[in-house]
Amino acid sequence: MMPLMVKEADLNRIEVPEDYEVLDATALGRRLGFKRDTVLAYLSRRNFRRIPRPNRQLAMGPIWYEKSVKEWEAKEG
Repeated sequence: MMPLMVKEADLNRIEVPEDYEVLDATALGRRLGFKRDTVLAYLSRRNFRRIPRPNRQLAMGPIWYEKSVKEWEAKEG
């Protein structure tokens, strides 16, 4: 399986709200203490108990906004 990475060119095509940083599956996994494969497994099973729902779905993979991840962590924690 070819690894999915969010490319800079994909990010330039979407509008990201101000004060929001973009996270891909690898960065989200690092932030939450999971491996990238674990995050992708939760996504493929649509299991959103341990990870937040992605904010956008790009051709190269899902992305999350850091501010929304912080809000999710505050709500869950």
